[in-house]
Formats: sequence, structure tokens, C-alpha cells
Amino acid sequence: MTVRHTVHATVLAASLALGCAALPAAASAAPATPSVASPSVVVAGADGLAGYANNALAQWARYAQAGNSDAFTQFASIRDGVAAEAANRLGLDVARMQLAWRNADAPHQVALMAAFAELGTPYRRNTSSPGVGFDCSGLTTYAWGQAGVKLFRQSRTQINNAKAVTRETAQAGDLVYYPGHVMMYLGIDNAIIHAPFTGRNVEVDFISKSRVNSVRFGNPMG
Repeated sequence: MTVRHTVHATVLAASLALGCAALPAAASAAPATPSVASPSVVVAGADGLAGYANNALAQWARYAQAGNSDAFTQFASIRDGVAAEAANRLGLDVARMQLAWRNADAPHQVALMAAFAELGTPYRRNTSSPGVGFDCSGLTTYAWGQAGVKLFRQSRTQINNAKAVTRETAQAGDLVYYPGHVMMYLGIDNAIIHAPFTGRNVEVDFISKSRVNSVRFGNPMG
């Protein structure tokens, strides 16, 4: 059964636009309180981990809106927990995954949490609807939109408009692309989150072995 949570997504976008481009070194360092538009509702995916990621978004919204240090601490704790579970599911080193996510800037972290909040949502072609369905570029469009970054709704256009980065310099949350498919990088060891194809759900996985040496990486923030 789909779990529903309310998140002030517009607060995320507003706070990032006002200069919260990097997370503070300490929870006490808070941005100025942004103007708040009407909140939108985010529907979490069917996977149990999705609810935790969505809670992280809610805590980030609280932090961004009012500089609530407790909310930032909770966001960071949940983010680390989601990273740990993602690493465990893929058989990867937990500490490395957590470090990769911590080192990503704020928009990348928010985009990651938005994507993880849709784990278990079914693949649906030409769809970008939380809790309902996503195709590959629909997921990246949605996730980065929650971070205040607008992407074109087509995988090749997304990677062409992104700033090219190498595998070594890519942040967790950056785009990974091969012709016909776009994913989001998890920061280590070819791990990704994506909406793969009909019959599957939004999931964590690895870049396929046949594509691993030919994919392109891109930072949507330019």
C-alpha cells in the first residue's frame, strides 16, 4: 500500500534558490528564512525505505524554512540511514556510501532523497507522477525538481544540458546516461537509482556491465 506524507517541496526549491547550495558544516549554521509558497504533497513510493527518505525531505524543509538545527540533525541522520540501507541492498561499503552522500552539495542531497522517496513506484512510460509512476527521465525530472532544478523531459536533452563530469568527480545525485536511458548516481561503485522499464519499479541497482565503460555523467546544476 502506498504511504502518503506531506512535504513542503516549494520550501526546498525556495531555500536552495536563496543560496543554500551547500550544507553547513555545523547544524547551528542556518540560512535566512525564505518566503513560503503553498505547500505541495509528495506521495512516497511503496518500498518501506521511501517513507524514511520522504521524512528526510520533511526535515530539510523545516530546516530550510526556519533554520531549525534539530531538523537539520534529523535530516542528516535519516540521510545516513537511507545511504546505509542502499549500500546494504547493493552489497557495498556503508561508510563509503554515507561519505559520498555527505560530500554532495545540498541540491544533490535533496534530489537523492526525492528519488529515494519514490522507491517502489511502478515504471510507467511518459509519466512523472509521485506514487503513481515514472519513466527514467520522469524520475530525474521529478527528483531534481524537488531540489529547485528544472530539467527537460527527455533523457538525451537532460545529459546534453548538464555539465559533463567524470566518474571520479561526479557527485551522488548526478545524472548517468546511455542512449535511451538516464539514471542518478549514488556516488560509488557504479551504483544508481532509476526507473528501469515496464514491469519494474523505481529501484537501486548498478550500471549494466555492458554500459559501464560508455556511460556519460552530468551535473544538472551546470
